Amino acid sequence: MSFHGRLLALASVALLAASAATPALADHTNADQEMITKKDVPTSFGTETSRDFTDQVIDKTIGICDNASGETLVSTPAPIQQYIVDIETKNKKTYTSISERVYQFETPEQATASFNELFTNLATCNGTSTMEQGTPDLTQTVTTGSYPGGEYPDFWVNVQGTWTGGKECTKPCRTALQAVYVQAGKSIIETVAYINGKGRLTGKQSNDLADLAEVLADRWVTSSKGTVRVVL
Repeated sequence: MSFHGRLLALASVALLAASAATPALADHTNADQEMITKKDVPTSFGTETSRDFTDQVIDKTIGICDNASGETLVSTPAPIQQYIVDIETKNKKTYTSISERVYQFETPEQATASFNELFTNLATCNGTSTMEQGTPDLTQTVTTGSYPGGEYPDFWVNVQGTWTGGKECTKPCRTALQAVYVQAGKSIIETVAYINGKGRLTGKQSNDLADLAEVLADRWVTSSKGTVRVVL
């Protein structure tokens, strides 16, 4: 599934396992409290206007990149237990959204294996592809990498799209998406920034997104070990 679709889809039908000492997250309400809030969104992405939590739709795979035609290039089976929060922001005339998605596995070993599979095939994402469908046409460039020195293993996927032709794109229309994946404990946490109307994230936005991904991963893995912390 494309990044655009994955920003709107998520699900969970299972409860989080309880810790032997202290109850862990028990239902989707507590899961919602552990995830990104409006206050977490860096100011470089604008002013928060809405926040949505959902657990209604299950993706069967974790797909980290597509080509311009929507064909998934790198993926791995996803766990049933998933949560997502999508926050829209007002950033002058550009549409921006920040989302967090948690893929919760049954064990840390399963999460590590899935993360390593994605990371091993990461270079397959790189390159430029074109979708010609009359109008508008899409040219998409994907680059990838990782951030050294973090507490948890991570990698990032950057997608830059240029739409040409059509009534809405008399001039080239540009979109930018950057996703950071962090493996922490039993989870793979995906933090995504999407911007419609700009060709790329600024250097500050990329740095802010990387920092945010680390904070969200640490928050989630701490709570899943058994300490429920309500985020105000």
